Amino acid sequence: MEQEQQQDIQEPSRQDEERKDSQEPERKRRNWLSRILGGEVLQSRAVVKQIPLILLLCFYAIILVYNRYKVEDLTKAKAEAQERNNYLREARIELQKRYQESIKISQIAEMLDSTGIGITAGPPYELKAED
Repeated sequence: MEQEQQQDIQEPSRQDEERKDSQEPERKRRNWLSRILGGEVLQSRAVVKQIPLILLLCFYAIILVYNRYKVEDLTKAKAEAQERNNYLREARIELQKRYQESIKISQIAEMLDSTGIGITAGPPYELKAED
């Protein structure tokens, strides 16, 4: 009889353990959240060992962001230089066109001078014949 009472006493303790085991993941979840919010996670050995790696990754992230902004600035400068280049190319073409026109005018003037006709200094006028 004593053995049965001891088993009865032991069985509830087993049931209590099972209940505790089923409630433990929920407690662990709550405990885990409180550890994160409380800052205890940062004090654990695993995290402390990884601090150099975390710092290295932060350094790489800073370099990545810096390079991104630098490339963006270089891209803008390249676009501005390309725009200036196009403007200067158009201006050069316009100047070449004017120069070629002036060369043609001077060549025509030389040809007319050799024939004795010459270029008029004034506007053209109409010749009237007398009858």
